Formats: sequence, C-alpha cells, structure tokens
Amino acid sequence: MSDIRGYPRAPRCCWVAIALLAVSPVALGGDATGVGVIAEYRPASGRYSLQRGATRASVAVRIGTLGMAGDRVALPAGATVVLRLANGERTEFKGPGEFTVPEAPSLGRLATIFGSIPALFDDEFRLEGTAASRGGQPCTSAGTEPTAIDVPILVPGAKIVAGERDLPLAWFGGCSPFVIGLWSGERKLLDRESIEGRQVRLDDVALAPGRYEVSIVDSRGAEHRATLEAVASGPDLPADLAADTSSLGVIAQAVWLSQQDGGRWRLDSFERLRPLIRSGDALAGAIGDGVLWGTSSAVAIR
Repeated sequence: MSDIRGYPRAPRCCWVAIALLAVSPVALGGDATGVGVIAEYRPASGRYSLQRGATRASVAVRIGTLGMAGDRVALPAGATVVLRLANGERTEFKGPGEFTVPEAPSLGRLATIFGSIPALFDDEFRLEGTAASRGGQPCTSAGTEPTAIDVPILVPGAKIVAGERDLPLAWFGGCSPFVIGLWSGERKLLDRESIEGRQVRLDDVALAPGRYEVSIVDSRGAEHRATLEAVASGPDLPADLAADTSSLGVIAQAVWLSQQDGGRWRLDSFERLRPLIRSGDALAGAIGDGVLWGTSSAVAIR
C-alpha cells in the first residue's frame, strides 16, 4: 500500500512528522552562508542547538536549519543529527559527544532558498506523529463544534500546470468519512467516497487549461470548496537554480515554487519532490509534508 506521496507506507508508529525553520541573516552570521542543511535528527522529541561563532549563539536544530562551518552541537547518547552538504555528502553526528560542522563549499544560492523557508512547527514545537496523524485529529472535543475543513495545499487562487496529473490533498477538520469531488463548472469530473482519513491522492486526472473546483464533504454534510486553475505553464525558475539538478538543487527548486504567488504553486512544488520522496530522501519528505500540511508563505524569493 502507498501513502499520498506515492511511496510504500511505513508503520504509523514509526513515522515522524517533520517541518522547516526560517533562518535569518543574523542567525547565519552577517553575510556568511551555510554549508549544509539539517536533513534528519533523532529522536524526534529531541531538542538540540547549534552553537555558532565566537558568541556561541544558539540556533535550534530543526529540519531545514542551515549549518555553518564550525558550528558545534552536543548530543546525548542515542541522539543523531544528519547534515546534507552542498557537495552532496551526508555527515552524520551520533551521540554521545560534541561535534563540529566541517569545512565545505558554500551552499550559495541554495542557502538563500533554504534560509527563507517559513516555520511550520506548531506552537509546542511538536515533532511526534506523522503528516497523516496531523490530519487525524478527532472530529470534536468535549463541548466543542467540529472544526471547519481546511486544505493547506489549496491556497486561494491555487494553480497547477495543465496535463494528466495526480492531485495530492490533505486537510484538517471535518468529520469522517469524507466524499471528495472534482468539478468543472456544473460537471462533476470524478469523486472518491468513504475516505476515512484526511488525505487522498486523485490519480491521473486529465486537466485541460481552465478553472476547477475541489469539494470535500464530511459525514455531517459540511462542505469545503477550493478553486484550482490549470494553466499552460508555471513560473520560470531562475536560470542558476534550474541548472542545479542535484538532489539539494531539486529540493530548493520545490521550495522556490512553493513560495511563488503566495503559495499558489504548491501542487507543482510537491510534484517536483515526489521522485526524491519515493527514493527515501528524508529532506524531500520533510518538505513534502510541509507543502501538504503547513501554512503558506506569501513572500516570493527573487
């Protein structure tokens, strides 16, 4: 069985919901740029910090945090932090002990991309669970009404490049089971019934240029509708970014797309990540979770 992202589903107890952190120029140390990106850490509930520069400024270790040469991190027994470097190497720090981020080529343009990712952690900085479990909250809590359905990947004015496409959808709120529909005007193109979870992938959908509506109806009859516009082509990637076909480069392309036009291109951003997610790339999986479930960024990177 496959999950919404298109690769074999791991046991629910072992999934880790991971997210991303914006890093300000101050955190990077003035004009300096990072040499790597935090791609994984364990255990998921761990709280670790990079100690940076002469002042030993503290930078939280989260997925997407930029690492600078010389940064130090102290890890207890059983803890692991994985850094992906610009040259494609994977540096793994395994506790107990104190470790130093090695000298390496600068991420350059990619540092700007990764350093601009908005924070997708919740207020309690929780990492436990999975992307799926974030959508699997109870229908109601004692004395409260069900929360309204919200589909983060379909921001107002969402766009997608036309063609035969898969549509990954994930949402908060509502009461299961759900019925999912795709509409072109008054014509219903497809539907999926009896969806118990809060995510689904609509496979091989033929989208001609035009305007569509996605409907999600819960067991109470409450409905959420979101518009989706299929267009001939998407935003042009900056030439230097488009030329970088490394795994980090492709991930950065997806991040760039996810931030264009106030998040309207997140479906195409997710599609760009899918081959890497299928191959087990943890950083791509983390960003894919953020594209599906996180709040959008209204700031475009130029």
